Amino acid sequence: MLSLTACLALAVTACGSGSSNSANSNEPIKIGVTGPFSGNYAAPGIDIQNAAKVMADQFNKQGGIMGRKVQIVPGDDQCDAQVGVQAAESLVSQKVVAFAGGYCSGASIPETDVLKKHGGIPFLGVASSNPKLTEQGYNNVFRIVIRDDQEGPQDASFLMSQLKAKKIAILHDNSTYAKALAEFARDKTTKDGGSVTYYDALTPGQKDYTSAITRVASTNPDAFLFTGYYAECATLLKEYKDLGLDKKFIFMGGGGNFDPALLTAAGTSASGTYVLFPVGPETAKGKEFDDFKAAYTKATGKDPATYSIYEHDAMMLTKLAIEKAKSTKPADINNALHSISYDGITGPIKFDKKGDRQELTEIAFQVNDGKFNPLFKSQNGQWVKFS
Repeated sequence: MLSLTACLALAVTACGSGSSNSANSNEPIKIGVTGPFSGNYAAPGIDIQNAAKVMADQFNKQGGIMGRKVQIVPGDDQCDAQVGVQAAESLVSQKVVAFAGGYCSGASIPETDVLKKHGGIPFLGVASSNPKLTEQGYNNVFRIVIRDDQEGPQDASFLMSQLKAKKIAILHDNSTYAKALAEFARDKTTKDGGSVTYYDALTPGQKDYTSAITRVASTNPDAFLFTGYYAECATLLKEYKDLGLDKKFIFMGGGGNFDPALLTAAGTSASGTYVLFPVGPETAKGKEFDDFKAAYTKATGKDPATYSIYEHDAMMLTKLAIEKAKSTKPADINNALHSISYDGITGPIKFDKKGDRQELTEIAFQVNDGKFNPLFKSQNGQWVKFS
């Protein structure tokens, strides 16, 4: 396993080494970053882009990658499939050697089609959790975050085993991510003997979901799971509290709601809400995190958000792979990524044959005092108190 300090030291020693792709060229190594940089879900997208820029700056201060400066090339996909394809094509035309980013699965998946078509340019996904991303048979696609078919069952497991909810209402937003997560949670609920009292979708972008939350309440659930994104979740939470439904059933958000943007949008209405997610800034530890947090805060004026630390690890993996391969050719970088082990801010990272991360522990958080507070973590198939 390599730390940030060790990895950056490699950059200095690599400056004089040869490469199959002009390591001594004056041209920068361009890394593409896609995500929603405008629109309803821009907050986490901007956090991802900021993290990429902070890391590129850190690399460049230490000699770059193989003696070449690193340049971030952003592509705003607006969480839209068609816009994502256009963004990916634009970044390819600007000669990026890898992608590190992606937020909405519905945009990231078609973006990987573009990259495969253009010689298999590497894609390191930091937030896109739909299983299809790594089930396409592409050897250039890697995922740093948990999959929906891992998170969904754990959402249901936590609600049933720890919160004693046997009747669960589930609402999604028909997005690629949210629908899959809802399906996996539903299936686990019924498999384990629980009942799904309500299962439906809302239309994203609306100002009022009172009718939806009222229909949920009419089914008398023990818990309500919303698997969509934070903008809609914030609206639902406000209505949930305004209607006094917090006295009747538990509210849990899917992993897409584990973001400071939810706390900002929902305000005090978020208090008491549960969310499951792997390592976040609230639980990250160590010198590498401390150094990144200091650099990120200095550059942006705020602390790293959830996906900022996953972008940190994606950028580090990209750097490591290029240096290991001594090349910026896609095939060489992909081969290196498949063989690398890296101990990142989010924990140990090693990819399986599909490009999925092999080890990730879910943590159950509850919002209190305007913060996500860790309560439990999954360990050997059981929930234990977080420590």
